[in-house]
Formats: sequence, C-alpha cells, structure tokens
Amino acid sequence: MNSATSFIKSYRFLQIVTGTMYIFMAVLALRYTPNSLIESIRIFGVFSLIKGVFEILNRANIKKRTHHNQYSSLLLGVVDILVGIIMIVNTSLNLVELSMLFGIWFIGDAVISFFLLDLAKKISESYYYISLVIYLIGSVIGLMLLVAGDTTIVTAPVLISIYFLLFGFVKLIGGMLNRRDIHVTN
Repeated sequence: MNSATSFIKSYRFLQIVTGTMYIFMAVLALRYTPNSLIESIRIFGVFSLIKGVFEILNRANIKKRTHHNQYSSLLLGVVDILVGIIMIVNTSLNLVELSMLFGIWFIGDAVISFFLLDLAKKISESYYYISLVIYLIGSVIGLMLLVAGDTTIVTAPVLISIYFLLFGFVKLIGGMLNRRDIHVTN
C-alpha cells in the first residue's frame, strides 16, 4: 500500500479532517446573523451528529490500544448526537437558548476530553499540555455561554467561534504529531 493511501486510511487523516471541519465551524459562527440562524443551527447539528458517530466508532480502536473501556468516548459521542438532534429538529432556538445549549455541549465535550488525555500524552508530551490548556479554555468558554449567555462582553457567536477554532487546532496538531498513528490497531 503506498503512503498516500495509507495516510488517507489512517486516524491521523481523520484528525486533520475533523480539525478542518472545526475551523470551518469557527468561520461559520463568526458569520452568524439573525437571518442565517436556522441554517447555522442545522449545520452545527449535522456537524455534531457526524462528530458523535465518529467518537462512538473510534471507541473500539481506542479500547484496543489502551486495553481498557473508553466509556468517556462513548459518552462524548452520545452527547454530540443528542446535541445534533436537538439542533436539527428544534430550529426555534433563540440566541439565549442557543448559548445555553452550546455551553452545555462545550462543557461536556471539554470535561469528557480530559479523560482522553492519556492518548494525547502517548502522541507527545507537548501535545498533552496543549490539549490540557485548550480543554480548560473550552470549559471556561462553555461556562461563560451557559451562565452569561448574551450578556458577556464578548458575543456568543465569537465565543462559539473561539471554541471551535481552538478545538480545530488541537485536532490538526494531533493529526500532524500522531506519526505512529497510535489510535489504530492492526
């Protein structure tokens, strides 16, 4: 198998694609207008569904690699799928409700990601610390969205964009540093 085909089938490639999708979501959040709210919510919902399915499917590889059940990955996938369904089905969310939903999603995503940090440490010690800091920032952004909503000094779409941008960079960095493709088992 040549190196290009091998790379496309690797987990590294999926990390890079996921990181790129996160960055696309960051740009989409910055382009938020009240007129584009329904379309934006549905796109975020579809992204959340895809991410949730990816997390659940990847759980088996993580379990094989770490030799212990990754309930955190399963829980993360379920949370992502539930948030996605809510966003796709309920298009009548206002900005405050949307801020609360994103806040819950981001806090849950960041907290559950803490349990997957052992995999980040296997990729690289520096990647582990970068991930740790970004997950902490993600938790703070989620808390700000949940508690303050639209009353913060920074608007909700900017906070959402920052979150997606940071998590996108973590995925991209992980995809570039994960040369051993540690998530995949043969």
